[in-house]
Amino acid sequence: MTEVMMKRIAVTAGAICAGFLFWIFALNDDPDRLNPISLEAGTLSSGVLPIEQAITLGQVKGEDGRAVPVLITGLSETTVTAVDLTGHGVSADLDLFKILEEVPEAELVALYSKAVGEAGRTVTQGYPLSQFLPAAGKGHRHIGSGTNFPEHAEETTSSSVFSFPKFGVATPPVTSVAYDPEVLLDYEVEICARFDRDIASLADFEAARKGFFLCGDFTDRSTLLKMIDTDNFDSGSGFSDAKSGPGYLPSGPFLVIPVDWRSFVAQERIETRLDGALRQDARGGQMILDFGQLVEKVLDDSVSTRFLYQGDRYQLIEDAVVSTGQVLMSGTPEGVIFMPPSPRHMARGVIRHVVTGAFVGQASGYDSVIASFIQDELAAKRFLQPGQVVTYASASMGTISITVRR
Repeated sequence: MTEVMMKRIAVTAGAICAGFLFWIFALNDDPDRLNPISLEAGTLSSGVLPIEQAITLGQVKGEDGRAVPVLITGLSETTVTAVDLTGHGVSADLDLFKILEEVPEAELVALYSKAVGEAGRTVTQGYPLSQFLPAAGKGHRHIGSGTNFPEHAEETTSSSVFSFPKFGVATPPVTSVAYDPEVLLDYEVEICARFDRDIASLADFEAARKGFFLCGDFTDRSTLLKMIDTDNFDSGSGFSDAKSGPGYLPSGPFLVIPVDWRSFVAQERIETRLDGALRQDARGGQMILDFGQLVEKVLDDSVSTRFLYQGDRYQLIEDAVVSTGQVLMSGTPEGVIFMPPSPRHMARGVIRHVVTGAFVGQASGYDSVIASFIQDELAAKRFLQPGQVVTYASASMGTISITVRR
């Protein structure tokens, strides 16, 4: 091989190497890259189900600070129309399910019929969404469901549905969540359920009244990436820590108690909008496991203490019971912000691992790739930023509005 040829090869190799490094490091990541979503035809329209299909209840914050129970009868863009039930024998500060113990269902039906009839203005009041308290109740330990929608499982490379404990008290439907410059904050919209009794068996589940409400599940993806066992999501590692931050469980305003819960869940449509742009759109019927199957899965997994949270280990549920104060979450559909590291991210992380000498210390190649990926995603500002507004909406469970505050 001649010297000229060797020089040409060297120059070509150098150019290729320089181009590769330019592609790896110099080009900015696309802040607008998104997971694909399947959109349903037609705009989602939020309303209230007729009383023949479901009883819809809520609580508003009274002038004295007490929780005033109301029967929801109508919904517009700015106002919720409802009947104040304290004037019909219902006590304030009750759990919403307790309303059904204090007033006969037939009376609620009669009140609803009167409220939506000609005499409606004499028995109803208008309330802003900001006056509503969370339909989730006051519980602080809940049950999350991971990758329970097939497209979301695909976009996160998960092979099965899994459960994990989620800690924290629910926040109201008009609220905020804090921005942290070291956190990759992601949104998720979900259908949530709770029950009028403790659930220790499937027989209890079948006998229970089931209430459904809209909820969100915010995720600190940076913490999850650092802690997750990518070979076994069901290990529980990382999920409780990543999903239990303050304000990470915003709750819708309405508790919907349907006559036919399976039909209700299957038909209920939910969506997420970020600053008005549609990011998630699905129906409950797309769930891999329905709520009965989720309950069965949870009850069968009540012994293991593999769930780590803030350094301590927990069981999924206490005393093998899904308690009345616990929320059971459906999981979220496709369209979250998170996307797994691309080949470019991984190549960049490996090079940084070598160049910085991280391989000499205790950091593994995987740790370096993840740290590099988090660094790149923070710089790209793809995840939630201060001032952005996340809106969750549903066909009949109301809406949630969350501002990301600095």
